[in-house]
Amino acid sequence: MTSRRKNIFLIQLTIFFVAVALLYNTYHDKGKKKENLVEIEAEANPDTNSFTDVEYSGFDLSGNRYLLQAGQADFKTETPELIDMKEVVAKFYLKDNTILTVLSDEGLYNNITRDMNFEKNVKADYLTNNLVSDSLSYSNSNAKLIATGNVRGESIEKGEFNSDSVEYNLTDKTLNFSMSGSKQVNMKIKN
Repeated sequence: MTSRRKNIFLIQLTIFFVAVALLYNTYHDKGKKKENLVEIEAEANPDTNSFTDVEYSGFDLSGNRYLLQAGQADFKTETPELIDMKEVVAKFYLKDNTILTVLSDEGLYNNITRDMNFEKNVKADYLTNNLVSDSLSYSNSNAKLIATGNVRGESIEKGEFNSDSVEYNLTDKTLNFSMSGSKQVNMKIKN
């Protein structure tokens, strides 16, 4: 055999062994049954769907963009538009390039009307203004945020306040304060 023929023979032999090895690796488990076990935790209510690390985004009726995130979200199959959330973060990107951020332990989002309710340890930040309350509701159709229950707010430029309820109009950026009964809104205004 000449050296050229030996080289061709070695190349053909190498290709043959590579092909046999590939075929063996591809088909040697063909007859064996593989089981992939997936552990599914049964819930008490099979009519509820749960998800983690959920994100909703869109535009409200005023044209402001929003991003709504939750560590956990649940919805019932008979009312899939109502999303119960835990560990909620909402960001409203307003048309004037400012951002309103709302944090809460729990929330409810209607993915049809795009209304949002925030409950427990509600904190809202807008520019240099902070607000803390028991609950805060966002009405998409009215473009209003309504904070209720132990509402406390602070503005670096304007001062601080305590109130039972505060309504913030996103369109004209006005605040309306109210108290129940004969109590009065407590405000400390800076000069």
